[in-house]
Amino acid sequence: MPGQINYYNQFGDLYKQSILDCPEPEYWTTDYHVRGRVYREMKERIDLQQQLVDEYFNKDLPILDIGCGFGRQAVLLAKKGFSITGTDTSGVFIDIAKQLFAKHSYKGEFLCLNIIENELPGHFPQILLLDVLEHVEPHQRRKLFEKLHTMGEAGSMLILSLPHVKKRVTSQLNNRLRRRITQYSTYFLNREEHPYPIPEKSAMLKLSEGLFSLHKFIESTQTDYYVFRRD
Repeated sequence: MPGQINYYNQFGDLYKQSILDCPEPEYWTTDYHVRGRVYREMKERIDLQQQLVDEYFNKDLPILDIGCGFGRQAVLLAKKGFSITGTDTSGVFIDIAKQLFAKHSYKGEFLCLNIIENELPGHFPQILLLDVLEHVEPHQRRKLFEKLHTMGEAGSMLILSLPHVKKRVTSQLNNRLRRRITQYSTYFLNREEHPYPIPEKSAMLKLSEGLFSLHKFIESTQTDYYVFRRD
């Protein structure tokens, strides 16, 4: 995890001003100005995430956005009038999120902390974990689900997304074999966005067993989406 924090702190420092200056920070990417491939893929992903929020979340209830990054999804939620609490382990990203919300006069609270190791007051009936679990060390992932269970309440909704692992052999080998090496190397942890193995659907069901029930699963070419309900 420290290596991943360093990776995102460096990324945030490099692109901070570009993010703050972007007219649509929810869709910001490194190729935003030319509406390139990364931008198009990001926009498609964010729009689908927002559709799931609109379908399963209640605007009158607070949302906990874990791994909120620089506030990408939080910006969209704030525009719609949701009450947001965002957490992230990157202090640079949290600082950017705070500045974005101050700049646009949005309401939200942002905290730099590790959700597994720290307590938050109260319970959250709505939780987002978007593109986060793949950055958590594999031995900590069940602990994270247990923590999410204690932070929610009966019937709480959890929307989670992960990068899609393609079925082709090279992708499977990269995820299962190569990342068994990269997850233990400081070199890769400081330089790669995804050094840890990405859990597939069968692993997700084991991680959530006895804690959350899978309500909906969507598989796409870039991202997989899970909607869980707390047991």
